Amino acid sequence: MKNFLAYMGVDRAVAYTLFGRGWGLLSGVLTLLLVVRFLTPDEQGYYYTFASLLAMQVLFELGMSYVVMQFASHEMANLFWSDGGVVDGDAKAKTRLRSLLIQVTKLYGVIAILIILVIMPIGWIFFSVNHPQSTVNWQLAWIWLVLAAAVNILFLPLLALMEGCGHVAEIARLRMYQNIIGSSTAWAVLVSGGGLLAMPVMNTGLVLTVLVWMWRTKRAFLKNLFSFKSVAGFGINWKVEIWPFQWKVALSWLSGYFIFQLFTPVLFAYHGAAEAGKMGVSFSIANALMGIAMAWMNTQAPKFGTLISRRDYCNLDHIFVVTLTRSLAVLALLAMIFCVVDYFAHFKNIQYSNRLLDPLPFALLMLATTLNYVTFAQSAYLRAHKQEPFLAISLISAGLIAVLTITLGREYGALGIMSGYLAVCALVGFGWGSAIFVSKRREWQDSCALDVVIKV
Repeated sequence: MKNFLAYMGVDRAVAYTLFGRGWGLLSGVLTLLLVVRFLTPDEQGYYYTFASLLAMQVLFELGMSYVVMQFASHEMANLFWSDGGVVDGDAKAKTRLRSLLIQVTKLYGVIAILIILVIMPIGWIFFSVNHPQSTVNWQLAWIWLVLAAAVNILFLPLLALMEGCGHVAEIARLRMYQNIIGSSTAWAVLVSGGGLLAMPVMNTGLVLTVLVWMWRTKRAFLKNLFSFKSVAGFGINWKVEIWPFQWKVALSWLSGYFIFQLFTPVLFAYHGAAEAGKMGVSFSIANALMGIAMAWMNTQAPKFGTLISRRDYCNLDHIFVVTLTRSLAVLALLAMIFCVVDYFAHFKNIQYSNRLLDPLPFALLMLATTLNYVTFAQSAYLRAHKQEPFLAISLISAGLIAVLTITLGREYGALGIMSGYLAVCALVGFGWGSAIFVSKRREWQDSCALDVVIKV
């Protein structure tokens, strides 16, 4: 078993992440069963539309957590973790790490406030205008959910920083605990008749879990970094160093909202809460499968940045290819299994099968998810260079998917939406993205090799 796990690239970080993702997948199935058992079809639609609207927080977060992780990983090339649980090493690198921490802490405080002041009223207006005669009591659940999300986002930069500093396994274990506690509390609320309150209670569980973990395990690290006496003149200049990279990542993340989160609200508005619920459940399955595959790639992303900083491209390429091959095989296998299950459930008319997408749109969703993962992996590799060459792909994909979702969704429902989604993922994301990946990888590595020759 150890040899098999080693062959599959399952180290401690990947194991924790996989367990968390695996738990997320299994708990997602149980949550699905509880949702369809204890919520009405309309309540199910509200439940998953909540998640899609809440995802608008990306409008403010702008991919900063990903940028923080990448910049921290580059600084760790000259730092190390001491026995006292703090970061030591080059004073200039530690100064830059401290500067990064202070700046993102302030920024995320502002983001938390904006989530409350902007997203909460937008959601309130959306649900009030669409199907105003609905008898679903959504008001308290929506307010509580947004407040919990605002608190939860405050911890994102701290976790991203620690991932960049090499504590990938610890953060993966924390997220595993969050998944277990969050889903368990949601189940308790659903079974006890709490209805839509299950989602805000789950998010509150996530907040409490990370708060306790940070207090118990990372006080020394944060106290040491905040109190470190910086070397004058070596702080990070956000405008000069980070913003040229971040604004591109930000636009890509904003595009992601239209690529991944628009389907459910469109169906909610055009075809009702029940149809939105089918899309929400099916897309949550697709996201869970994507999350399992991403367990391999995300745990390697901080290592990519460090290897690039050292110009160790042989190891970089080897790790990337092996990681992509293994994770893609797992994703494709799981996607096929779920397609068969969905087809069998509809063919046999199994109870609650009508809470999922029909077999054809579901299969289109699974294929699009598999292609999307390849694009995600390629972008992770390229972004580790502190570059964002996939910006045009993200913007064009978002625009096309938004237009196709609204036009085809109104007329053809879920089948039209998934057909347009797959076409864009295949032609723009996978096709054009692969061409850019090959070109940029060759260009950057050839450029670095030339720099080395000139210096010698």
